Amino acid sequence: MRCIALLSGGKDSWYALYLAHLNSFEIMRAVSFIPGRDDSYMLHHPAVEWIGKQCELAEIPHSAFHVSGEKEVEVEEMKNKLKDVVNTTNAECLVCGAVWSDYQKSRIDFIAEELGVMSYAPLWRKDEEMLLREMVEEAGFSFIVTQVAAYGLDEWAGKIITAENLESFIEDLQKARSNVMGEGGEYESFVTYMPLFKREIRVESFDLMKQKGTAEIVIHSLH
Repeated sequence: MRCIALLSGGKDSWYALYLAHLNSFEIMRAVSFIPGRDDSYMLHHPAVEWIGKQCELAEIPHSAFHVSGEKEVEVEEMKNKLKDVVNTTNAECLVCGAVWSDYQKSRIDFIAEELGVMSYAPLWRKDEEMLLREMVEEAGFSFIVTQVAAYGLDEWAGKIITAENLESFIEDLQKARSNVMGEGGEYESFVTYMPLFKREIRVESFDLMKQKGTAEIVIHSLH
């Protein structure tokens, strides 16, 4: 099946793409959206400007579009942008990394229905800890934590999560009573390695900005 993968740059969307690949879906193009607001209901914003590098390493064509980030308005904007991509690729399916957000999943389902394609969300309603262990320990994913928004997690901002430190990361998330997958916005991620990449991404420099209970990195260069 010919598919368009919706990518945020984070672990969930890349793992959904990977599972689609393993299930013999043909990824025609990856599409990312850059929201004009940090409080977008639909879209992830940390490090989205670097998704093109990820796609280059995975040898997947990529398109990025700016949208307003305004609630519901951005859904229509996404639909209009995706309509052209669906038409030019003859795609039959949208792949997304939704796990537990009914809001996001229902909007992607709406867009898919409006465009006459299938909505495929392989992570939907799966156990969060199982998913995180599956992608890191079994599939070999690694990711840098780009943002945290829960007390006790500040020290993880800017750190790369691998199989070696995953247990400590999960323990700290549980101590902070945070969702292990970050479904409540407790943390955001940017994938630095997954099996389709030709090599690992090295984050060479970033600024770390901390406020009470939150921390975020701004990546300046990577290779």
